[in-house]
Amino acid sequence: MNYRRRDALARVLQEATCQEYPHLRILVIDNNSGDGTVEWIREQYPSVEVAALSENFGTVARNHGFTPRDVDIVVTLDNDVYFDSPQEVARIVKAFERHPQAACIAFRVYHPELGALHARDWCHPRSWETSEHLEFPTYFITEGASAFRRSVFDSVDPYWQLLFIGNEGYDLALRLMDAGYEIWYIPDVKVWHMAALDETRPNWRPFYYNTRNLILIAYRNFPFLGGVLMAGPRIGVLGFYALRHHHFRRFLSGIWDGLRSYSVVLPLRRRLKNSTLNEVAAMRKQMPSFFKRFLRHWKKLEF
Repeated sequence: MNYRRRDALARVLQEATCQEYPHLRILVIDNNSGDGTVEWIREQYPSVEVAALSENFGTVARNHGFTPRDVDIVVTLDNDVYFDSPQEVARIVKAFERHPQAACIAFRVYHPELGALHARDWCHPRSWETSEHLEFPTYFITEGASAFRRSVFDSVDPYWQLLFIGNEGYDLALRLMDAGYEIWYIPDVKVWHMAALDETRPNWRPFYYNTRNLILIAYRNFPFLGGVLMAGPRIGVLGFYALRHHHFRRFLSGIWDGLRSYSVVLPLRRRLKNSTLNEVAAMRKQMPSFFKRFLRHWKKLEF
């Protein structure tokens, strides 16, 4: 999925076209970049397919990659995420063979400037210090660094358009698990995320969209008390950091827009099974303590 950033996209396409795997199709979904990127791709990479969208649809643009029925596995990369080696797609296929119930696998995400794990991309319910190299089930989808069995979307809705950006992987993960599928973190599949490290003051988007979307996800998937327990602490943390980083008005707008969207979400509401809620709760017991997570974001905000 692409929105501008042609220089970064060039690196992604360079590594994607070098993958040592037969029957590989590469599709760039362009969110109406409007800067000549589509024409550039067609000229520089004639073997790469392009879906040029009429507007910026946000993260739901990834859903265009799930529509072809003649593919078994769909790998989703953002325009600043590239493969570590030419063998990564082959490793993805082997991971799905090892885990026949897996709907999705999440990759290990490194940062090129750090030469190490990119902690901001680690939201799995385990400590990255002890679990980075382990293979384990998770409820976290690294949206721009993951792969899916395409067939699961015959019965499960893909990314939710209303969310636009922020927590869309969490919503999808819950619904996939509720349908009986698994999600696995696979460290064998390694990618590099070219995210900026020098941003001292985060922009307003995480504080608005993450806050609003947590409320929407609670409306859609959780019983009342479960939704409060899921969203409440997270929203409280977002509010604290929004105040600290001078984006509290955007945070409040996220709360308001989330609360008043109930009637829009209601037709989609399908409460998660108790077994799914219990599975998520069991995974969360392996998370680091709240104090450790608080200190992590106190030192450097990572969402």
